[in-house]
Amino acid sequence: MAVNWLPFIGCLSIAFGPSVTLFLCTAAKEAQAVILLITSAFFWLLSLLFSSLVWLTVYPLRKHLAFTLVFSVLFQEGLRILFVLLVKKTNVALSRISRETTDLFHGPRYSVIAGLGYGVMSAMFMYVNVLSEASGPGTYYTPGSPSMPIFVSGALQASVMTGLHVCWGLLCSDGVEKRSLPLLVSVTLSHLFVSCLTLLNEAGKSPIYAILISYLALVLIGVFTFRRFQGNIKPFFKIL
Repeated sequence: MAVNWLPFIGCLSIAFGPSVTLFLCTAAKEAQAVILLITSAFFWLLSLLFSSLVWLTVYPLRKHLAFTLVFSVLFQEGLRILFVLLVKKTNVALSRISRETTDLFHGPRYSVIAGLGYGVMSAMFMYVNVLSEASGPGTYYTPGSPSMPIFVSGALQASVMTGLHVCWGLLCSDGVEKRSLPLLVSVTLSHLFVSCLTLLNEAGKSPIYAILISYLALVLIGVFTFRRFQGNIKPFFKIL
């Protein structure tokens, strides 16, 4: 029976190991940072609520996953922008009433924490139900990939989405700060593109294709984010 827990622990580490590491580096030591992360995760839950309301309201399109997916991405990015604006206003208010200055709500650090909250909540809803079956006897495979268990493919997808949300959080906050509409649109379109890759699974294709393209997107968006923040490794790692 103990052997059945090995894939569970392994998949759990793949899906949430990078998130836990980033959390320990950026937010674990400060209560304000933890609150910021939880608030960000709450905004993601709000986007899920609004997507569910659209799904319930438009009855004829309930069977079309692409329809719900598009609205889900739009709500996520819209609320992400709203969250950034809220944090900016909070920072201004705190600076007026507090004698001590803090950089928690200014610069890339809060953007990383906010993106992490978005990513972790997204990964949990995407993967926890699947992971709960990994400790039981046997395993499951998708029709398109009889060689890769669904637990492994789901863990890889959850992990890459967390990384992408961190990058999107950085780019979104930078776009709001500099009032760059093209950057905000690019974030939304890239999010929509990666999310639409899940439709390949519905079409019976191997999840390997979606995973590889998602990780390629993470590399490209990560490089763009790095270059956006002046491409200097020292200021970038000050985030951590």
